[in-house]
Amino acid sequence: MLGENAAPKKQPNAAWAWEHLRRNDAYRQDYFLSRPGRQKPTTLNTGATLIRERRRWIAAEKWGLLTFADPDRTAFEANVFWLPEHLAGTLPIKLYPIGGQGLEAGSERDEIVLSAIQTRRVLLDTVDGVRHILLSGKRFWVQLHCKNPAPLNDHGCVGLSIRGVKHLKRRLDTADQLLSLYHSTGGKISLIGRMRNSKRLSHGLIAFDIVKAGGTHRDVAEIVFGATTVSGRWGDKDQHFENWSRRLIARVNTLIAGGYLDLLNKKTL
Repeated sequence: MLGENAAPKKQPNAAWAWEHLRRNDAYRQDYFLSRPGRQKPTTLNTGATLIRERRRWIAAEKWGLLTFADPDRTAFEANVFWLPEHLAGTLPIKLYPIGGQGLEAGSERDEIVLSAIQTRRVLLDTVDGVRHILLSGKRFWVQLHCKNPAPLNDHGCVGLSIRGVKHLKRRLDTADQLLSLYHSTGGKISLIGRMRNSKRLSHGLIAFDIVKAGGTHRDVAEIVFGATTVSGRWGDKDQHFENWSRRLIARVNTLIAGGYLDLLNKKTL
């Protein structure tokens, strides 16, 4: 099931974190137990998705999430909202009506119109009156939140609010991506601060899915390095591939068990 929705080899840390969490059996159980009380998403006329929660999901918060997301969906299909205190790059913003900055009619404006950003847009309104916004794609992950009263939909303007020094570099990177998204008009967006070890994360998920399906450590090594390469050295005295597979599976199990949260605080995106 999960193997059919394999993660890309390069993606933001927030997406990698979700790919690990959605493989956690305890999370999956909590998700399915929560289904009766969750609100169904609605599609706005701007194309964005809106979710209005009527309760606080404490059971989801223990996993680092604001609300439950479907573990059968990838990071770019599920509505994944990380708690801002866990996702270092979450950017506080203000939302206001278009042209609502007091400018006179006909004067030049330089506004970021949220509904004009050509990417997947998901809005989450929580019971504390905060709106959380997710802009995601296979090479970027922008999560925003605002506490001021916002337009009912996403047809409004974004005002950036970057204060304080905690996680300043990460929030500046998020602001940079937001501006790039707005000015790209649907063009290709480069991932800012890409992790250098993304191949190892990808291999770890492949290994987990193989073993979960009943495969062996040797199966893992053969998928990654090729059957011919592995067969020539499997069982050697140095046990190179055996040890590699063992370490890889141990690491991915650690990430799935809770280590995925450490990915959200990395200095890179």
